[in-house]
Amino acid sequence: MLQPPLRDELTRILEEHSLDEELKKEIDQEAQAAIQFHLEHEENYERVGNSRIAGYPDLPPSIEWPCDSDGEYYTFIAQINLGEMPFSPYEGLPHQGILYFFLGLDEPAYDIDHKVFYYNGDSSALKKTLPPTGKVEVCAENRGFTSYAISFQPILTLPSEGELGDILLDEHEELYELLYEHSDTVWGQHQSFAGNTRRDAYLCQNGLKGLLFNSHKSEDQMLKEAEQATHRGSTEYAEHLRSEVLPQLQEYQANREKHDLASENWHVLLSVSSLDEVGMCWWDAGYLEFFIDQRDLQNLDFTRTYVNLATS
Repeated sequence: MLQPPLRDELTRILEEHSLDEELKKEIDQEAQAAIQFHLEHEENYERVGNSRIAGYPDLPPSIEWPCDSDGEYYTFIAQINLGEMPFSPYEGLPHQGILYFFLGLDEPAYDIDHKVFYYNGDSSALKKTLPPTGKVEVCAENRGFTSYAISFQPILTLPSEGELGDILLDEHEELYELLYEHSDTVWGQHQSFAGNTRRDAYLCQNGLKGLLFNSHKSEDQMLKEAEQATHRGSTEYAEHLRSEVLPQLQEYQANREKHDLASENWHVLLSVSSLDEVGMCWWDAGYLEFFIDQRDLQNLDFTRTYVNLATS
């Protein structure tokens, strides 16, 4: 249910546009809340625990700056103080505490290495934390980011999937721009041009990663690909298709409705665009998107999140 300020805003928007009653009703039913963040000023670290993008986090003793398996430290992307938001856009999202987002190597652009932490303890334990000494940063040559303090503003969004967006884009472009394709959000929508990212997240975090680019194929197609791989000498890949991907495909097809329904539980927890002021550019000016299963969020479990880089 929309909070009163956004409910009033939606009513005003619908009254200002010439829409038939059926379309108005659909928009009213589909509209959701998100919280968009805005850059305020370069971070001066005068406050501890405030929301910021890049730079250094304020960590409690219970959270260490993470490193990858090669010993390189992750890039700090953001800390979001949930208590600074005007309201929680989703009932499962905590009203207090801090979310920390760290990024590993963003190659390839899916299932990206990362860490998300949540802290809701004593704020006096927070301390500005520098990267681990004696270690180098992942992709250091591309990540000399400038830290900014951020503020929050509630916005209206519509789900990325479905025909409603196509209708508005064709017939009411101004309204489409108001309600779609927002980034730099907490609990916003993902970039629709990147494909079915919610399904990708579900597959990767539920033992079906082999189906990332294969879920639409038939068993016969999979067997043919394996045979072709064998003929060209790629015996290891052929065995991977037969022994790993094919069983996943069979299970997925046998329970397609269950899997598709479960994938709809995945939602953008944080999106970050290519912010010029910060010095961020995700591939060709794309978007960094952290996803979470809503059931995990309700359990405050941030160990199964998924990161995608949406780029056209």
